[in-house]
Amino acid sequence: MSELIELRREQTIREYECMKHLKLFTDEEIQHIKNKRHYHEYKIERRTKKLADFINYVAYECNMFQLLLQRRQKLHIRAEWVSLEKSIHNRVRILYKRAMARFASDYRVWTHFLQYCKMRRFFTEGSRVLDQMLAFHGDKTKAWLCAIDWEYQQGQNMSRAKHFTLRGLQRHPECRELCIHFITIQLAEGQKIVTKLTQDEKPIENNPELSKTRETVQLVYKNFGHKDITFFEELLGKLKTFGPLSNELAKEAVTEMRTILADKEEMWNLLANLALEGNESVTEATESTERLEKCLEIYQEALERLPTKKMHTLCIDTMLQLNSIEEPAEDQKDKRKALANAFKSALVADLLEEEKLVQYLKLLLHNNKPKEELIMSVINKGLEQYPACVDIWSSYLRYLMVHKDADADEVENVFRKATNSLPEKINRLPLWKILFQYYNNRPNLPGKVEQLFKRAINQEPGISNHFQPLFLEYLMQTGKGAISTVRREYQRLVKNYTTTLELHRKMASMEATQTPPDAGEWRKCHENATQFYGRNDPSVWLQYIQFERDHGKPQLMQSLYDRAKAVLDEESFATFLTEYELIRNPHLVRY
Repeated sequence: MSELIELRREQTIREYECMKHLKLFTDEEIQHIKNKRHYHEYKIERRTKKLADFINYVAYECNMFQLLLQRRQKLHIRAEWVSLEKSIHNRVRILYKRAMARFASDYRVWTHFLQYCKMRRFFTEGSRVLDQMLAFHGDKTKAWLCAIDWEYQQGQNMSRAKHFTLRGLQRHPECRELCIHFITIQLAEGQKIVTKLTQDEKPIENNPELSKTRETVQLVYKNFGHKDITFFEELLGKLKTFGPLSNELAKEAVTEMRTILADKEEMWNLLANLALEGNESVTEATESTERLEKCLEIYQEALERLPTKKMHTLCIDTMLQLNSIEEPAEDQKDKRKALANAFKSALVADLLEEEKLVQYLKLLLHNNKPKEELIMSVINKGLEQYPACVDIWSSYLRYLMVHKDADADEVENVFRKATNSLPEKINRLPLWKILFQYYNNRPNLPGKVEQLFKRAINQEPGISNHFQPLFLEYLMQTGKGAISTVRREYQRLVKNYTTTLELHRKMASMEATQTPPDAGEWRKCHENATQFYGRNDPSVWLQYIQFERDHGKPQLMQSLYDRAKAVLDEESFATFLTEYELIRNPHLVRY
């Protein structure tokens, strides 16, 4: 190993002499470069070799190359290019070749080398390793795509690109990326031929080179046997950019797609969207109104063949997307009508998905003067099909409150039906929030809000826990008995109900606002918090200790520390201890 390292050191002597002679680097910098290269040489010559060591060495040499260019530009020196830059290039090539031989099974080393060749414009050097790379990584479709792109873009060698494509398709006959990639390349070449013939004012028809390109594209397309919806979607998207050269293939693809995928909702959706875009392979319409009509015709045919929820949903999604685009008022009217018909068609057929039904309701309620008959028919259909949907019940309640201005009895009746019909696992909290919103906006119903709070607190924990701290806040704001009433309610809640940490913190914050604050009552809030949540949450102990330090009895801090240490687990106590030290000594610096 040492002999090889010394040999390479001797080979670099010429570089260092040139650096010194041209005054590109100082003696100290040259010595640093020597040491750095010596370090990397030892790393790559170790008995246990790692790819990262080779890559790091290459990265260092690339940085060295850039630094040389900067120094030359700054000092206006151009001499000794062969001795310096070319020597670095040769060293990097050798490093990559050793790495590719040693770590041939690692795909990254090949891509790294190709990136380097692209950066330095060593296109021939890159082309030479493609066959070796594919010999090791032919099982990866991305390797074939990489080789094709290299030969087509960097190597400018269409025959080699075609060769790799055909070999890749033989190895991976199911790979749509290879098929579409090759079709795209062939069409791009065909487009160049058309452009050249047009410039030379020569006839395009019956041109042998162009005809051969078209035949190759047709052959590759016909021989590809894994034509699914994704294949057609990507292919038609690519073909769109090469019209009119690709029009014949596009029409053939659409015809075949309609034949072999007639039972797929996604196919009809793609077809309708192509019509909406004005794709020549589907429609000859140019006006937006005509394109919309063609799109709706396709959806109508699709729904006759496939009357499914998914098909209706795809149609509705397209219409929603279309309505999100701002256009002239006349076009907007046609689009809104198409959207309304799409919703109504799905509703009548009982094939409107839950999410879309809720969306339909929201759109109807968004109008200033919604039609009661239509809204109620949608609500009734929704509740009939999806009785456990909270969003439908919520929309029903909002309609009664906002648009119909229903009285309290009607609202309560619907609310009761909703809560009774929903399964136990469904969260009813959104319905309670809506009911609170209703009573808060009805000052003509005194006492109803407080009664509703008491009803909510008596519900299951998910609802009760949400409204407990809000009830304390409500009592404080209404001023009924002030803090004494709030304290009694708080103690009642702690004694009779499952409480959350938020309730204790809310009560503690209220005690803090009193003038003067009652330390004993305030302490009860922290004591309750530690009793219920002190085993898992170190913050409750920290807040308790901070309270005693600032407002209570500082001598109790140590006993609280001992209690926290006894109940907290090891990880929680570690978190607690750091913050405790800062509370005990606020002058400590936090890092």
